[in-house]
Amino acid sequence: MHRLYYVSSGGERVDLDGGGAFVGTAPKLRSRVWTYTLGWRGASGISRAAREAELDAVMTAERADELRRLADRDVSSGTPGTLVFDGEWYQRAYIAKSEVETVYGRRAVKAELTVLLLDGAWRREVSAEFYATETEDPSGLDHPHDFEYDYGGSTASRSVTVGGLVPADLKLTVYGPVANPRVAVSQGTFTNVYEAAVEVPGGSRLVIDGSSHPKSIQLIGTYGEVEDKFASGLRGEGAGSGSYCFEPLRPGTLSVAWDGSFAFTMTHYQEEGEPPWSS
Repeated sequence: MHRLYYVSSGGERVDLDGGGAFVGTAPKLRSRVWTYTLGWRGASGISRAAREAELDAVMTAERADELRRLADRDVSSGTPGTLVFDGEWYQRAYIAKSEVETVYGRRAVKAELTVLLLDGAWRREVSAEFYATETEDPSGLDHPHDFEYDYGGSTASRSVTVGGLVPADLKLTVYGPVANPRVAVSQGTFTNVYEAAVEVPGGSRLVIDGSSHPKSIQLIGTYGEVEDKFASGLRGEGAGSGSYCFEPLRPGTLSVAWDGSFAFTMTHYQEEGEPPWSS
């Protein structure tokens, strides 16, 4: 339970709780911190910033050498690795320091590792696949006035559930062929339309990523070629306007509707200050 491992920027995995390494429950790594500025009867600038955390580790000589080489490569190249709890909750990180406390001959070492947690919180990915229905509904809603986008008959719908208590960033991956893909997500009286004015050929995919820093829209071709389509996303009046292509998903159960002519994947990122203790 609560297993921890490090994945380098090159994809190499180093187990830190077994197979030559032991970090225990890693309490300082799991703790949560909000940054803030105190004022007169209040606080401002509240956010989750990157922070340092200590991690006590006992490692065999081989495991210590492996971790050191990968961690130093990531730090020197400026490409962070990832710490993963229980194969699910993760955060970008550097292992920036190792203070050796005890050396057990050539067999093992005990050290305090200083970890730079870069995201301020732990995330897990939750994905849902939506498939083309291969049906068409010619009946649309003919309004007497023009709107920013058309209201067509919806031929396909499903629901997704977002856990936690805070909105979750969304990555929408649309698979071609499709022109100007549009997905509507509703909860209660609020509906947001995710749309981009892009032609997605067969074998290609369009990725509208509201989880990345910075946010991005990319058309990825059959052979991995990438085109920047950031300017093609529908933005409306920004977040909360109902037509913002990077709108986070609200917690709870949401209805998803599209015209059924294309397939797509919705990946949202549940965020917690600490990896859950009870699971």
